[in-house]
Amino acid sequence: MESIIQKALKLLLDKFGATYDCVTISEENEHYRANIETTESARLIGKNGDTLNAIQTLVKNILYAQNHESIFLTVDIDGYKKQKEDKVLIKAEKFIEIMKAENLAEIKLTPMTPYYRRIVHTWLVQKYPELTSNSVGEGGQRSVRIFYK
Repeated sequence: MESIIQKALKLLLDKFGATYDCVTISEENEHYRANIETTESARLIGKNGDTLNAIQTLVKNILYAQNHESIFLTVDIDGYKKQKEDKVLIKAEKFIEIMKAENLAEIKLTPMTPYYRRIVHTWLVQKYPELTSNSVGEGGQRSVRIFYK
């Protein structure tokens, strides 16, 4: 799968006229992560990550058309998304510390996109087996609620 992802990304980047140094693919627990190293990171990331998200969607659609199966794929530019993921998890960790220190039954994180909510849910299962989570709220105000099992 890694070579197919790499070919699809390179094809798309070449059609886009992007200059890039390297495309690396890694896989962990059926989650593929593609990182593009480039001198044009601002252009490929776009405002608020919009261009990067579009690239990711296009690659996922190309892969689905070829293999007829969905995969969990994150496309990143020079670690941009990874940095944002780390910040979200650090913030979630702080909220959990507050929850435990103040002996709260539950705590609600600040609103975030579906992608980052999924990252928090997955991380929480691995790091805090005594806790569970769900998403609450509507639209742009949807957030993660963390509570004891």
